[in-house]
Amino acid sequence: MKTFLKMLLATIIGGFLLLFILFIVLASIASLAEPEIVVKENSILRVDMNSVIYERADNNPFASFDPISGMAERPLGLNEILASIKTAKNDSKISGIYLDGGVPLTGNATLKEIRDALIDFRESGKFVYSYSEILSQKGYYLASAADSVMVNPEGFFEWKGLSASVTYLKEAMDKLGVKPEVLRATGNKFKSAVEPYLRQDMSEENRLQLSTLLGSVWGSYTDDIAKSMNLSVATLDQLANENVIIAPTEALKNGLIHATVYEDQVMDILMRRTGTDEVDDIPFISVHSYAGSASLNGDGGYSSDKIAVVIAQGDIVSGEGTEYSIGSDRIAEALRKARTNDNIKAVVLRVNSPGGSALASEVIWREMDLLRKVKPVVASMGDLAASGGYYISCFADTIVAQPNTITGSIGAFGLFFTGQDLLNNKLGVNIETVPTHRYSDLGTFDRPLSDGERQILIASVDDIYNTFKERVAEGRGMNTAYVDSIGQGRVWSGKDALRLGLVDMMGGLDTAISIARNMAGIEGEYRIVEYPEQEDPFTRLLREFGGNYEARLLRERLGEYAHYLEMAERIQKSQGIQTRLAFDLQID
Repeated sequence: MKTFLKMLLATIIGGFLLLFILFIVLASIASLAEPEIVVKENSILRVDMNSVIYERADNNPFASFDPISGMAERPLGLNEILASIKTAKNDSKISGIYLDGGVPLTGNATLKEIRDALIDFRESGKFVYSYSEILSQKGYYLASAADSVMVNPEGFFEWKGLSASVTYLKEAMDKLGVKPEVLRATGNKFKSAVEPYLRQDMSEENRLQLSTLLGSVWGSYTDDIAKSMNLSVATLDQLANENVIIAPTEALKNGLIHATVYEDQVMDILMRRTGTDEVDDIPFISVHSYAGSASLNGDGGYSSDKIAVVIAQGDIVSGEGTEYSIGSDRIAEALRKARTNDNIKAVVLRVNSPGGSALASEVIWREMDLLRKVKPVVASMGDLAASGGYYISCFADTIVAQPNTITGSIGAFGLFFTGQDLLNNKLGVNIETVPTHRYSDLGTFDRPLSDGERQILIASVDDIYNTFKERVAEGRGMNTAYVDSIGQGRVWSGKDALRLGLVDMMGGLDTAISIARNMAGIEGEYRIVEYPEQEDPFTRLLREFGGNYEARLLRERLGEYAHYLEMAERIQKSQGIQTRLAFDLQID
């Protein structure tokens, strides 16, 4: 009977999987057809601002469906948002833009990029309206570029200033009996990525650099908002000091927003603007739909002249990586393809990364060095281009960043974990090792490093830091002493990096592409091509369905505490020699 039940269960499961795979195949084939997008007259481009926004979202046709929650959670790509806004500006069928929601899940430089695009869009005379029930500080920074910022009368409006938090783990490690072996390059007093393992509170050096960084980012926030909302910076600072969450009615009285209304009232406004009589008849079109016919930049057509945009987002790791991590093999191959393709006249490296593996950064740097010798190359920095993210950017002919980009962090560290106390005293485990040479068991988990081993490893970290400084000095036309004075692991805002010579100008991806076009001498039509080419959606779906399901389930169960799981995973990945920003830095 048990055998029969097992066979029956296996048959049912097998049949379900077969039907599921068949459904995937048919849907994937259908998705390849790419039906023509029909844009109705007086359409409104609807931007879901309660979304995760990456540099480029993956092209998985099922990314919008989460089998765990049953919700559509498809992220947005900054590239498709910018492409949609740019194209909509000159599209006679688009009457305006509706920013729906006020809790964007992305970084400050990304918001700046979208915000600038919205301001440019408004020059066409078309409207931009924003409505939300909850308007976070990041959401407000973006919404303040709209003609009208509207919030539900009983909703929430956040205006409180910025803070940066770092999680310290020393006492937790002590209780576990795990000892971190931290190897910070000589003089890298600002390299705070290792600080959480060394102490239980923030060092003065880290507090100084974070205070300077936050002040610069906040300055960019208030300057932009003050200009758009016709307020003074002093007023914005005063309101941030006096309030944590401001009632929308009070925000209206203080000139922070334009109106307190309910959603049905917003829909009435949009019906009047589009000449429709029913809410369901308002011709909304989503970014995902509209971007299919939009052009990021360039004149489109079939011009043989191309500018390659190489998208590098996420942690820098060895190997292939993924769409959301910078695999050295994958990005190096993309740069190599761009270098050897005669139709590609210039390259823009778009970087959004806190850094990562020092060796992987060097592999990518090598391809950047080869590339710049034959073609113009511009680095465009997003939210983060720090440590290894700066390493792979420093050989570009021109570096473009936003004022609130986080960059710099020129430094190196090594990190290993040993667990003698955990093994011996907590688990009752003893490991005996027989070596053939003095350092044969270097780096084993069951014992701490000796003084001699520590000196060897620190010398190796120092070598990497010295190489990093030399790369920056050569790429930026500086001397290594100056690089060291602004390095030592210290992070800078894009605004401060411009003053220090680490970047060349302020601007976004469009600015970088325009510079690359001029450097390449392209006067007529050209096309933008994105590298690396994205993985086939069907292949990725099968891989993710099998490999990531358990991880997604665990994160769903953990909810807001999933951040700590990700932190633990990064601890594991951070072992070895790294050029990485402080991994648990949160700025909100």
